[in-house]
Amino acid sequence: MAKILGDGRRQRTRAFTELQSHYLFDDRFGRPGKGNDKGKVESLVGYARRNFLVPIPSFESFDALNAYLERCCLERMDARLRGHAETIGQRMERDLEALLARPSAPYDVCDKQAGRVSSLSLVRYRTNDYSVPVAYGHRDVIVRGCVDRVVISCGTCSGGV
Repeated sequence: MAKILGDGRRQRTRAFTELQSHYLFDDRFGRPGKGNDKGKVESLVGYARRNFLVPIPSFESFDALNAYLERCCLERMDARLRGHAETIGQRMERDLEALLARPSAPYDVCDKQAGRVSSLSLVRYRTNDYSVPVAYGHRDVIVRGCVDRVVISCGTCSGGV
């Protein structure tokens, strides 16, 4: 979130707006300092901690811990909550049927910026210069800064330069 405006509306970041557009969801933000907006989520975290992680379990790896937690959650799918006729799993299946299908391509989580190749065949991204082939000199490019790499693309080229 970029900023909370005076009337309570939110000014979203470009990246959040892209994510929202890609997965087609509406946002609904909790108010800062108002714990009762998120109570259900926080109580479910507490439930999982108390029921699955007390006493503190010991595992040889995170994969083993995750497998244990997945088993705990799958076992809970057969439970019926007070006031509900359906099990948690049945309610989840009904909810899943109402959701839109995920897009065929995942959201590209890289930071994207427009750039231009200099006369020295360099492209600046943040505080670093990256060299590209001389043939791309003076062209507009898109720079994608990912967690593990920087990809520079020119026009409709795929894979970068």
